[in-house]
Amino acid sequence: MELKSKAIAVFACALGVMLLIGMLRSGHFFKAAALTVVSGFAALFAVNLLAAFTGVSLAVNPVTLGVSGISGIPGVVMLLAVKLMLR
Repeated sequence: MELKSKAIAVFACALGVMLLIGMLRSGHFFKAAALTVVSGFAALFAVNLLAAFTGVSLAVNPVTLGVSGISGIPGVVMLLAVKLMLR
């Protein structure tokens, strides 16, 4: 595995742990989790909707849906950053 791939994996794991801790500390875990899922899917939809104007889009597949659903908006931003780094 390349160093860049390892760095991306470590960043993704750290992001997931930070989001989980934030949800647990909020006291409303299920409400926070539901809001994260909805905001992640909305961000993914917005990126693909604006692709005609920006030229940047993300494929809709199980991986991108999973990352955007679990991580929310930070996950979509991470997917965009990974896409730009692997170009």
